[in-house]
Amino acid sequence: MSEPLAPPIGATRMGEKGQIMVPADYRKLHKLSKGSEVLLIQLGEALMVVPYDLTLTHLCERIQEALAGRGISVGQALKNLEKVRRRRFQSLYGKGRSGG
Repeated sequence: MSEPLAPPIGATRMGEKGQIMVPADYRKLHKLSKGSEVLLIQLGEALMVVPYDLTLTHLCERIQEALAGRGISVGQALKNLEKVRRRRFQSLYGKGRSGG
């Protein structure tokens, strides 16, 4: 198995004007350069920075439409995410273990 080009979790600091510097390993791995677009995704208490991908944008839109079709807001879905994740973990690995 080959070594990943960048660690799965990294840290950086925000500059004076709110800019975030993406370390070179991540820029290379995700083919980011000056002017590249990234998506900011609020997921619970986390903020994800994801390279812009039209496929991802369409997928997010389809998920939102599917939720709306069932009368569920994105906020409601995120609120229930932890409970659903825990239930799924328990169904896969048993009730005696913790999923987090």
